[in-house]
Amino acid sequence: MTSVAQISVNDRAFAIEYAFVGSFNPGAPLIVFLHEGLGSVAMWRDFPSRLCEAVGARGLVFSRPGYGKSSARPHDEKWDVDFMHIQARDVLPAFLKAVGIDTTPHKPWLFGHSDGGSIALIYAALFPHNVAGVMVAAPHIFVEDVSVERIAQT
Repeated sequence: MTSVAQISVNDRAFAIEYAFVGSFNPGAPLIVFLHEGLGSVAMWRDFPSRLCEAVGARGLVFSRPGYGKSSARPHDEKWDVDFMHIQARDVLPAFLKAVGIDTTPHKPWLFGHSDGGSIALIYAALFPHNVAGVMVAAPHIFVEDVSVERIAQT
């Protein structure tokens, strides 16, 4: 079952779909899952739960703005090539604060896939003292125009 958190980023309000999974022990490490470019909470399926149960961690899965059941993005809105930096610098910190995650005493692990992996790496570079570690699968180091064009056609 998912919940919704309200955040404000650059004077825009967003409703963010999220769910806690895995261990409910408040002392357990937290893994924050960052989905790929076309993903969402639902697209992760049971992977976050299974990983968290296997390692005894709590998990936090969420859909970034424009994905899943989070606030929709206007169909004509174009993102610049720095969109992942905005997600890492502005959206992720606002979301963590909205759901009560204080990264000072309890540094989360970040697990990111594709775009989510890039966002995790950028966040860790910007806020190195706010993460326990980063796990990534297929992160992008740069955005290719052809990739953006193909996604727009789908």
